Amino acid sequence: MFEAATTAATQIFTPPAMLALLAGVAIGVLSGALPGGAVPTLVVLLGFAYGMDPFIALPLAIGMVSTVPTGDTLPAVLLGMPGSTSGQATILDGNQMAKQGRAGVALSAAYLASLIGGLIGAVFLFATIPIARPIVNSFGAAEFFMLGLVAIAVVGVVSSGALLRGLMIGAMGILISSIGFDTAGTYRSTLQLDYLFNGIHIVPLVIGVFALPEFIDMVIGDMPIARKASSDVMKQASSGRREGMLATLHNWPLVLRSAGLGVFVGLLPGIGGSLAQWLSYASARQTVRGGTAAFGTGDVRGVIAPESANNAVDGGQLVPTLFFGVPGSVGMAIFLGFLIVLGLQPGPEMLGENLDLTLTIVFSLALANVFATGLVLGFTPFLARVAFVPPNILVPLVFAVLSLAAFQANFQVADLVVMLVFGGIGFFMKTYGWPRPPIIIAVVLGKIVEKYYGITVLTYGWGMFSRIPVLAIILIAILTAGYTVWIQRSVNRTKAEQDRQMANVGVNAEQEASDESSGTNDSGSNASGGTTDAKLQIADRLRPTPSGAFVLALGVFFAYFFIISQWCGSVAFCSGNDWGVTSERIPRLVSTVGLVLVALYAVSHLVKPGSRAKQQIMDIGRSETDAGRRVVALRTVKAVGSTVGFVLAIWLLGFQISVPAYIFLYLYFFGHVRLWQAAIGALLFVGLIYGFFENVIHVSWPIPKLGFLLPDILQGL
Repeated sequence: MFEAATTAATQIFTPPAMLALLAGVAIGVLSGALPGGAVPTLVVLLGFAYGMDPFIALPLAIGMVSTVPTGDTLPAVLLGMPGSTSGQATILDGNQMAKQGRAGVALSAAYLASLIGGLIGAVFLFATIPIARPIVNSFGAAEFFMLGLVAIAVVGVVSSGALLRGLMIGAMGILISSIGFDTAGTYRSTLQLDYLFNGIHIVPLVIGVFALPEFIDMVIGDMPIARKASSDVMKQASSGRREGMLATLHNWPLVLRSAGLGVFVGLLPGIGGSLAQWLSYASARQTVRGGTAAFGTGDVRGVIAPESANNAVDGGQLVPTLFFGVPGSVGMAIFLGFLIVLGLQPGPEMLGENLDLTLTIVFSLALANVFATGLVLGFTPFLARVAFVPPNILVPLVFAVLSLAAFQANFQVADLVVMLVFGGIGFFMKTYGWPRPPIIIAVVLGKIVEKYYGITVLTYGWGMFSRIPVLAIILIAILTAGYTVWIQRSVNRTKAEQDRQMANVGVNAEQEASDESSGTNDSGSNASGGTTDAKLQIADRLRPTPSGAFVLALGVFFAYFFIISQWCGSVAFCSGNDWGVTSERIPRLVSTVGLVLVALYAVSHLVKPGSRAKQQIMDIGRSETDAGRRVVALRTVKAVGSTVGFVLAIWLLGFQISVPAYIFLYLYFFGHVRLWQAAIGALLFVGLIYGFFENVIHVSWPIPKLGFLLPDILQGL
C-alpha cells in the first residue's frame, strides 16, 4: 500500500493532474450555484472520458463532484435558494443571518465546516481500504450479483414514498441495459437497427434523463436562481470571516459529530447530501444547548451542522462505489459509469492492481476541499454573481456543450435522438414525481448484474442462497432499506415542523417535487368540497392521468420484453436470432417482475386513489413560476421547439453550421443580448469545433443530409 500511495502522490502533484484538479474544483464550485448541481457537468465530462489518462481524469471528476456543496452554500445563504437539493437545510439559519447583516459570518463558518467535513470524509475513505480489501477479495460471482441486484432494489425502495414507482423504473433500467449484444454475442431487442446493436449508450441516456430536463425547466421558469439582486447582501458576503471561522472552531464537537453522521449516511444507498444535511440539522437542533429555540432564527450552529455533513458524504459514498461497484446516489452512479468508460472495474481491481488510482481519488478528494475553500473565500463576490445569470443566456451555451458530449458516444446523429427521447422521459418523470435515480443506477449496473448472474447460475444455482456472504448481503440490504425509510420519515417530520415554525418569517425550507401539472394526484381525485378520496367513484378512480398513461406505457414495455424473451429464447424467432437460455434469463425475469409491479400499482391506486410519491430525496422537482398558463405554454414551446430544431438542424446542416447558428440566434432573440455579444458566443463555439474537436481529438463529423449544398469544409469530411 505504501508503494501505491507513493505512486498516487507522485501522479497527483504533476502539473497536468494538478491543473485538472483545479479545473474540476472551479467547475464544481460554479455549478453549485446552478440548478441540478453536479449532474449536468459530470455528464459532460462523461462524454469526453474516452482515452483520457486516469491519473488526469479522476482528479478532474473528483474536483467537480466533491465541491458542488461548497458552491451551493452561496445562493443558499445569500438568496435563500439552493442550487441543488444538497443546500436546503443551510437556508434555514444561513439566509436568516444574511437578512441580519451577517452573511459573511454564515459563509465563512460554512466554508470551514465544509472543509473539515470533506477532510474527515477523505480520511475515512483512506482508512477503509485495508479493511475492505480482504472482504472484497473473498467475494465471488454470487456476492457481486447480489450486491448489484440489491443496490437497484434498495434505491427503488427508498425512493421516499414512491416504492412501486422506484422499482418499476429500476426494472425498466435493467431491460434498457439488456438491449444490444450480450456476453454470449447474441443481439437482443435491437428492432433491426444497427445503432442498437451495441446497446443504448449511457452518455446520451444520462444527459437526456438528468441534464436536459433541468435546462428545459430553466427556460420555462425563465428566471435565474436569484430572482433579484441585493447589493447590500453582496457587500456583506466578504465581511465577518474571522468571526465565522472562530465560531466553527468553537463548535468543533458539533463539526465532528455532524461529519461522522454525513459519512455514515453516505454509506447508505439512495440518500445523498440532502438527507445528510437534514439529519445532521435535526440532530444538532435537538442536542446543542438552546438549539430548539434558536435554530431557524439565525443561529450559526444551524449552518455549521449541515455543511459539515454535506461535504463528508462523498467519503462515505465512494466506499461502496469503488470497492463493491454499488453506487448509492445519482452522482455516484454517473461516476461509476465514468470509471467504466475509463476502462476501470470497481471491486477487487480498485483494491489490487489499481490501488494507486484509488489512492489518487482519496488524495484528490482531500485536496479538492482545500482548494474549493480557498477559491470561495477569495472570490465570493464574483462567484455569487453566477446565481444572477439569466437562463436564456446560460441554456444555449450549456446545451450546445451537452449535445457535443452526447455525440461523443457513437459519433452519430442518432446519439442526439436518444438524448431527446430520454430527455422527454426525464422531463415527464421530473414533472410528475417519478424518481429518476433508479433508472441510471439500473442502466449502469444492468450489464454487471447479468454477467455475474450467468456465472452464478452455472456455478451455484439455487445453492448461492446457502452462502453466508450472500445471506449477509440480503440481510444488510433489508436492514439498510428499513433504516433508510425510517430516517426519511423522521427527517420529513423535522422539515415539516421547521416549515411551520418558519412560515411567519417567510422562509421556505423545503423544495418538493411537483405533482400533476393540474394540481391533481395520480388518481385524478375530485376537487369538490366535501368529497374525500375514500368516497371517489370508480369512474373517477379510472379517470386518465399522465402518470396513469406512463404506467400503461411501462406495462407495454415490460410485455414486449416478456414476449420476445419467451419466443426468442425457445425458437428461431426474431429474424433467426435465437437468444438461447443464457440470453433470455434476465429479460424474462425482470419483465415478469415489471408486469407484476404494474399490476400492483394499478390495484393500489384503485384501492387507495390518493396515494402518490410526495417527494424524491435524491431528485429536484419542477421550479415554481408566477407566470400564467399561457405564458408557461409559450415558454414550453420555445424550450422544446428550440431543442428539437437544433438537433434537426444538425441532421440537415451538420455541427459546423448548426452549433454557432444556434448560439447566435438563441442569445440574440431569446437572451436579448447585443448583436456583438451573440456573435462572440457563436465564434467561441466555432473555435471549439475547429480548434479542439477537429485538430485535437480529430472528430469525424457526420455528413449532413444537405451536405451536397455545402462546401467541403462544412460537410463533415
